Amino acid sequence: MKKFNFLFFFIGFALVSVKAQTFEDFNASFPDLTFSVTAFGDFDGDADLDLYLSGFDGSNVVGGLYVYESGVYTLSSTANIPAVYMGSADWGDVDGDGDLDIVVMGSDASYTDITEVYKNNGDGTFTSLNTGIAPAEQGEVTFAHINNDAFLDISLSGIGASDRITKLYSNDGSGVFTEVTSVTLPGMNLGRIKWADYDNDSDYDFVLSGYNDEDGGTNTFYTEIYTNNGDGTFSVSGITLHQGWLGDTEWGDYNGDGYIDLVISGTGGDGTERFTLLYKNNGAGGFTEIDPGFPGVSHSGLEWGDFDGDGDLDLFIVGETTAPGDGNSVSKIYNNEGEDVFTESSVNNLSFSYYGDADSGDFDGDGKIDIVISGYSSASFGSSSSTLYKNITPVSIFFIEKNISISPIPAKNFIKIESESNLNLVEIFNIAGKLVLAEKQNLKSVVINIKSLKSGMYFVKTYTNKGNNTKKIIIK
Repeated sequence: MKKFNFLFFFIGFALVSVKAQTFEDFNASFPDLTFSVTAFGDFDGDADLDLYLSGFDGSNVVGGLYVYESGVYTLSSTANIPAVYMGSADWGDVDGDGDLDIVVMGSDASYTDITEVYKNNGDGTFTSLNTGIAPAEQGEVTFAHINNDAFLDISLSGIGASDRITKLYSNDGSGVFTEVTSVTLPGMNLGRIKWADYDNDSDYDFVLSGYNDEDGGTNTFYTEIYTNNGDGTFSVSGITLHQGWLGDTEWGDYNGDGYIDLVISGTGGDGTERFTLLYKNNGAGGFTEIDPGFPGVSHSGLEWGDFDGDGDLDLFIVGETTAPGDGNSVSKIYNNEGEDVFTESSVNNLSFSYYGDADSGDFDGDGKIDIVISGYSSASFGSSSSTLYKNITPVSIFFIEKNISISPIPAKNFIKIESESNLNLVEIFNIAGKLVLAEKQNLKSVVINIKSLKSGMYFVKTYTNKGNNTKKIIIK
């Protein structure tokens, strides 16, 4: 297996902003797919990212788990994770054994809808847990901490066997899931459900979007934030968001103020409107709508990531600015310049995608965030692709601050960071290299609340006047 080099890179180097970003086709030999599902995850613990990729190749539903080994992605013949299309997948440790399991939702090769969790056996194979979770397609399934008990729960939204559904399932810690009946949520067509602690009260909230026509009428576009009440129930927050569907939603603390922000895209208005809007968390339980000049897109994917390596979150946007098939496509990175300003990057070779999916992560452990894109890639509906783009943006060397300690390890609710010099900034990255938490400080000893983070391995990057440092932590 590949030796661990992600941590080494960050210890030895600090990424800095450069004048130009560069991505190149990794030539991974993935099948060209539409109605695709993409999900990076290090299932074998070798510190590089494997990829669940599946979809429709024009004749059949194909794909599955692609294992990254020695610079090559190979489709596993033993994983036993089915390929799906018109669905979703997410990685997480559902049974607390230290490796990543996967939940998959969508229509399989026999065109039967499924939603199932597959346990990682630690030997390259997976076993279905037969969870009894409602089968669905055309939506999203995610792991989340619903009840704050340290076990990964599941949420899903999409089209079920007979109707549109949005459901929550709690995990007892052994991989047994039970539907949460104390919460009733509107079912969604092409639903999106994403979790984050937006109000910093140490429990997870979520944003739900999609096409909601359960009650009839014309007000069918839906985007709402639900607040976790801490007692197993959720309430509509009342926060005003642009209503839409056929898009995406992503949480990310783009300005590093410790409050997580939200970006949404899709179709709204009379059905011809396209939008991509940024909602800045004002820290008082509300958001301010910002229009940074992002292109409005539907049938879209959004990915936060520090693509230029300057320590803040940039945004990748892929989708259609008009009806799919018109040829009005966007596939661009927008660099975060600070002060709520984003500028279009110089990267111009990323493939277009609609009726597909995209994901980002550091697949090869070199400390730079890469992108995988899959779906229809031309105006004719006749051309599709699945392409992995390696980030080859140059980096520069910085001095390293050695005298940093972090405790406890493993951590659960908080970590304490101590330094001989004042800590100016603390960032936490997940194993995929995505920035998931950032706090500005000016103290030698700080305590960081990590209750909102899923169980697993993370990297804590600290900045002082003497340099920077990165350490690995485990969150239980």
